Amino acid sequence: VDAIVTAGISNSRTAGADADIFYMLPESPQKPPPGTINTVVVINGAPLSEGAMVEAYAIVIEAKCAACADFWLPCAKSLYGNDLAQGTGTDCAVLLSPLSSLENTNNDNNSNNSDGPPHPFTLEYAGKHCLLAELIGQAVREATREAILSNLLYVHGSVWRYHLHRWKKYLGGLVLRGARPCVPPKPMDPIPSAPLPVLLLGCGMVLAAYGLHVVGLPRSATVLMAAAFWDRCLPEPPLSVHPVVLAGTVISIVTKRCIPERVFQSPFLGFSTGVLFLVGTLALFVSGAHFFLATIQWAAETIGDHNHIFPPQEQQLVAFLPWVLEVALVKTTFSLQLLCTIALQMARYLERTQLQEARGQLVWLCSRDSTHLGSEDLAGGTLESLSENLSDGTVAPWCWYIVFGPIGALGYRVANTLDSRVGYRGGQYEWFGKSSARFDDLINLVPARLTALAIVVAAGIMPQCSGKRGFKTAWKDCAQCSSPNAGWPMGAMAGVLGVRLEKKGEYTLGKHIPGVRGPTSRDIRMGYHVAQLAGGISFVAAVIACCVKEWIYQY
Repeated sequence: VDAIVTAGISNSRTAGADADIFYMLPESPQKPPPGTINTVVVINGAPLSEGAMVEAYAIVIEAKCAACADFWLPCAKSLYGNDLAQGTGTDCAVLLSPLSSLENTNNDNNSNNSDGPPHPFTLEYAGKHCLLAELIGQAVREATREAILSNLLYVHGSVWRYHLHRWKKYLGGLVLRGARPCVPPKPMDPIPSAPLPVLLLGCGMVLAAYGLHVVGLPRSATVLMAAAFWDRCLPEPPLSVHPVVLAGTVISIVTKRCIPERVFQSPFLGFSTGVLFLVGTLALFVSGAHFFLATIQWAAETIGDHNHIFPPQEQQLVAFLPWVLEVALVKTTFSLQLLCTIALQMARYLERTQLQEARGQLVWLCSRDSTHLGSEDLAGGTLESLSENLSDGTVAPWCWYIVFGPIGALGYRVANTLDSRVGYRGGQYEWFGKSSARFDDLINLVPARLTALAIVVAAGIMPQCSGKRGFKTAWKDCAQCSSPNAGWPMGAMAGVLGVRLEKKGEYTLGKHIPGVRGPTSRDIRMGYHVAQLAGGISFVAAVIACCVKEWIYQY
């Protein structure tokens, strides 16, 4: 058995990896990505039956997979880089063996040329238990190993550098991608937990943030850092104790069971009751959060006054608990990772033309009726919600956290929840929700514009995006939206991607862009990267602002 193998591994894939081409019959040929493993196996001395050829070919493929596993070759499409590849996306294998006597006879009847005397016997079996399978497996595995090793030495210089690169990519994937749960169809269904390595990394990053607090970094900065690490790698707090979920529950119960219908029908009663409801709800949750933080701080100080009773390890634990509970409270006020995960899942559905599933997922992002929306409308709605919720769900809570601490972030989220529940124009809550809507507009004036700026800056770093075009579009089209704030981040996103974001009958953002087109699933993926980078820029700015604020107060 002779085996000839050439190997390029930049296109490494595992079975079932995400596709790159999403239609069965391409309209025009596409050049495949570089990197492939080509295998030629020649069996000398005896012909194989058709069944034995199939078995031998399977041995060839399995031996190639085993050689890839010997080097822990990662799949290039793996989420965290920890899925092992069984080859590349363009592998080819050829198996050659002599002709049997019957095949020689048929060839003689059709041609005057003969390939040689017929063989007296044909191998009918080539399964793993026979010697031929051993020879094929060993030859292919050895040749594939040598080919892959030659590739690794050429690219990385040595095997240990390759493994160092592999672990660097793996850890980088854990940090940059974080927890990527499969989002369930209904928002209230439980979300699957992240893989164990991601959870361990998240716990380690939270502890590292506390270590920075111990060595002297301002408390507010380390709390925000730990909350962002939690959002990236750890699961959401339980919904039963989630303050924002509790706020939504309280709002629903009060508006449906406690307020008479005639209040909603009267402009005066509706508006005045809405003001009282806004103030009362904010007071309830802000005072509750203040009491929670004051209680844990008092408990820590009380125990600290008797630190002679506790060993040093328990004293550190007493100091850590109030800090981590404050981190948990701040984490409940924003969620960038879940937002981006939903956007990626929408892109995946649209790439595979699973419109029904995509329509069901849109409820995670906005309240728009998706029953009759097509692919372009679903992609546009995803990008609009991605950019607007980047402001409402992440940047704005961080802004108010900088100003008023955890109380400010939670107060903002409660006000934003009120606006999302009762702040709609028209309908039952026209007057009742007007004060909540106006208050939400007020507290989002600065964060919305900062979000647009962060998107523009992020686009300046990203290839195939235009920050200048994003700024122009946001400046020109922001007034189209009924909200004084939503048009800024949405217009910036439309501009940096060069797409048209439209809500029929209300606005068309980006329509003045030269060569503008409708959004696609590819734009969702690009918008995801822009949103992640804009969120990272905002996070760094928020941490710096917390440090500057603490140092100003000290000096």
